[in-house]
Amino acid sequence: MDLSVSVKSNLDNFQLNMSFETNSKRIGILGESGSGKSMLLKYIAGIFSPDEGKIMLNGEYILNSEEKINIKPQDRDVAYMFQNYALFPNMTVRENIEIVIEGSKEDKRTRANHLMNKFCIDNLSEKKPGELSGGQQQRVALARIMAYGPKVILLDEPFSALDGNLKEKMQVELEEMLNDYDGIVIMVSHSKTEIFKFSDEVLVINHGEIIEHGNTRELFMSPNTREGARMTGIRNILEASVDEDLVLHVPEWKLKIPLEEGFSTRENIKYIAVRGKFLKILEDDEKGENPINIEVESIYEDMEEFKVFFAIRGDDNNLLDESANVYSFRVKKDGKHKTLTKNTYLRLDFDKEKIIYIEN
Repeated sequence: MDLSVSVKSNLDNFQLNMSFETNSKRIGILGESGSGKSMLLKYIAGIFSPDEGKIMLNGEYILNSEEKINIKPQDRDVAYMFQNYALFPNMTVRENIEIVIEGSKEDKRTRANHLMNKFCIDNLSEKKPGELSGGQQQRVALARIMAYGPKVILLDEPFSALDGNLKEKMQVELEEMLNDYDGIVIMVSHSKTEIFKFSDEVLVINHGEIIEHGNTRELFMSPNTREGARMTGIRNILEASVDEDLVLHVPEWKLKIPLEEGFSTRENIKYIAVRGKFLKILEDDEKGENPINIEVESIYEDMEEFKVFFAIRGDDNNLLDESANVYSFRVKKDGKHKTLTKNTYLRLDFDKEKIIYIEN
């Protein structure tokens, strides 16, 4: 199963221009609200048409603006699951599923029974959508999609209306329900956690453009752009450069870090990124490899760790720049760090092997 997309449109706030090809079965699209990610799904589904473009599914065009091909949504073998699930309110669960099944009345009933049993909604067959919980409605919507038998399933922010506990439960259940589905599933979300858990391949979208595309775990581990780093959860992104002597200069943190001989330097390096989990607090008697002086600006505490926001201070403990970025690190609550206090001066350190080098 493969999908090729190339679409362009002039939208209200920006020009959408996206192209990608994939043969992955689980694809995540990560982007902020208004970035164009949901519109991309609607173009694939045929709900809206781009100003120009081509979409090919398994070697056949479902859209080709040059050749005036624009297959109707119901004929594309593409299913779109809306955020509100779009169930027919006056139909029972059974009727909502049977309506998309072709064949005799008996065929419809047999297929619907199988799907209701598979999705554990057989006890709800005579209920209407208004009598169901959000999780139950999602199961019915997915069962109806499976009854249709599409080659591609599009999920538009499927967990956005759910609270924390139910959201995690439904994420696990959705993955289980899709385990034996052999087609392509594309999920749109602004949540990096949802995308990381769900997808094998990810597109990162910003202002109508795909700025990152690749294997989900590899891309989260080492994003290639500043915006991609930010959207995959990295807060500590700093201007940087590597000189001819293989010394990494990081002015914002007052660091000059010698790199190993044979380091594959990139002339176009403009930034580095360091995930907060790789920053550690130095004790008074520790020198550290790449020490930075900080002042704790604010602290977010949960049950197991602190997330600490900090500003950089010079060797004399003066704040280097009142307008400087606020960075962050995480620290586990343990014997050494059971409490942390705002306005405390600390020294942090990190392993240079954990640095992510960014060109754009």
